[in-house]
Amino acid sequence: MTIAVSNLRSLFPAVPRYAYLNAAAASPLPAPVADAAKEHLEDMVQNGDLHWSQWLKQKEDLRKRLARFIGGKVEEVAFTQSTSAGFSIVGRLLKARGIDTVVTLEGEFPATTIPLLHSGLRLRVVRPRPDGSYPVSDIEAALGPETGAIAVSAVMFASGYRINLAQLASMCRVKGLPLALNVAQALGQIPLDVGRLGIDFLCGTSHKWMFGGYGTGIFWSKEDWHEPSHYPLAGWLSVRDDQLWDAFPGSPRPVGGQSFPVTQVQIREEPRAVEAGGSQHTSILTLSSALEIHEQLTIDSTRAHIVRLQAKLREGLRSRGFVPNAPDAPEVSSGICVVPVEGSPNDAARALLNQSVVTTARGGGLRISTHVYNDEGDLDRLFRALEMAGVKPRR
Repeated sequence: MTIAVSNLRSLFPAVPRYAYLNAAAASPLPAPVADAAKEHLEDMVQNGDLHWSQWLKQKEDLRKRLARFIGGKVEEVAFTQSTSAGFSIVGRLLKARGIDTVVTLEGEFPATTIPLLHSGLRLRVVRPRPDGSYPVSDIEAALGPETGAIAVSAVMFASGYRINLAQLASMCRVKGLPLALNVAQALGQIPLDVGRLGIDFLCGTSHKWMFGGYGTGIFWSKEDWHEPSHYPLAGWLSVRDDQLWDAFPGSPRPVGGQSFPVTQVQIREEPRAVEAGGSQHTSILTLSSALEIHEQLTIDSTRAHIVRLQAKLREGLRSRGFVPNAPDAPEVSSGICVVPVEGSPNDAARALLNQSVVTTARGGGLRISTHVYNDEGDLDRLFRALEMAGVKPRR
C-alpha cells in the first residue's frame, strides 16, 4: 500500500494550525505515530509488562525494516538515545584502531564533533567556500599523513548544503579512510544506501525528517567495526543469549571454594550490544509507526516533493531580496534553506511564529525547512508573514 503525498497532510494535526517549516529542528507528530505511543502506554497501564516479549519482537521487526530503509544488514543496526550517542561509539572505535586525527567541516553540528573530541581525537576542519559549499576536492586537500578518518554531515544543519556522498565515499575508499556520516538532517528526506556507498558509520535520530518523535537514535556500522570490547557500554541485553540470566557469560567457574574470580565476559559482536538494558519501547514504537509512513510514501516521492517546494521557496525568497547561504542546485541542496535577515534572526523567527509560521534561527540567518507534509500554501503563508512581520533581507 502506498500513500500519495497529496493525502499526507491529513495525518498531521499541526499543519492546519501552522505553516510548519521546521523539520530540521523537529517534525510534528503524525496522528498514527502518536496513537502508537498512546497504545503502548495504555498497554502498560492495563497490563504492566506482560507483553514484554511482544515489545522485543516489535523492536526486532523495526531493526529489519530500518536496515532495508538504509540499505544495510540487520546485524549492523543498533538503537541509541541520540545522534551524539552514536558518534560517541564512533569515537571509541576509531581511537581503538589507533586513529588520532579526523577531518571534518566547519559548519558541523556539535553532535558530530564533541563526541569525537571527548574520545581524544584531533579534528582537522575544512572551511566552506564563499557560496557555502564543501566540494569533495577541498576535503581531499585537507588530508594529511596523520588523517585517519573523515566525519561529516550528509546535509549541513546551518545551510542545507548536501555533500556529494558518492564522490566522498569513493575518495575515502581510494584513500583507505573510514567515513562516518551524521544523517540527522538527511534520514527521511534524502535517499541513503550504506551498502552501495560503502561507508563505515551512520548516526541519526528519529525526531527530525523521520517524524518519529524524540527518544531514539539510529546507529549503523559496517561489520568490519564490530568490536565489542571497545563499545562504550554493555549490560544484560548485550550478550548473545540474553535469556540465560548469566551474570558472568563466557567466564569459567572453578570447582570448589567459597568464592572465585571473574575477569572476562562475552559480548555479542554487533552494534546492538550497546542496547545494554531495558529499551525505550515507547519511542521505538513511534519510530516504527513513522517508518511505516515513509515506506508507504517511498523516499523518491518525498525527495521529489521537497525539490519542488524548495525551488518555489527559493524563487520566492530571491524575488523578495533574500539570498540563501548555500547553492540552490537540487544536487547539492536539501529541504533546508537559510537566509540572512536584518537584525536578529531569533527576533525574526519569533515574529513569524506570531503569524503561526514556524521556523528557526540557525547559521546566522532564518532557517526554513520544507518537508513532505508541507505544500505551496505554507510557502504563501510564509511570504505574507515575512511582509506583515517586517522581516527584511540583510543588506
